[in-house]
Amino acid sequence: MNGQVAQRESCIDSPGYCLHVCHNTAIEITAQADSEILVQSTNNPEPFEPQFYTPENTRVGNFGEGQFEGKALRRVTTYFDIHNAPYSNMVCGEIMQPQGGWSSYPPHEHPHPEVYYYRFDKPQGFGACFLDDDVYKIRNRSFAAIEGGKYHPQVTAPGYAMMYVWMIRHFDGYPWDERNFHPEHKWLLDS
Repeated sequence: MNGQVAQRESCIDSPGYCLHVCHNTAIEITAQADSEILVQSTNNPEPFEPQFYTPENTRVGNFGEGQFEGKALRRVTTYFDIHNAPYSNMVCGEIMQPQGGWSSYPPHEHPHPEVYYYRFDKPQGFGACFLDDDVYKIRNRSFAAIEGGKYHPQVTAPGYAMMYVWMIRHFDGYPWDERNFHPEHKWLLDS
């Protein structure tokens, strides 16, 4: 896997890259320009070969297409999950949310904890993170640590596109692979 190159001009407008390695794996990263790297980790005793996810080998799909007058349309990138990385005990991906739109919508929860790390197309960009009935302002470079069992829709303000990286930790013997939609809002799935 030597000599892999990742170049991303914008986390909003350009597809991403992800390097997935197991414990006790030495890596060397050389930045050829000003760069930012987000590191997410969890304990996993399972050894596996390093994987480098690129725009060419990563699943990308549009969620919310044809619903809610486009207000919840977003691009979902899944780098790895139980389907393509069963040896891992977490899931990692990105959401690109156009300005003024909703994500993690309709509201859903799962017992597994989740972390979001937010970036906006402009440094003054903002939105809101809902955790059940509590609402938190999100800004560029903020994060949310979401306890399992909390409904967690997100929204970005009009004029500000938002991208966030998401990571879900699997439970031993119970990997994440489903969303439990809020009963009050489940009817939205039929609209």
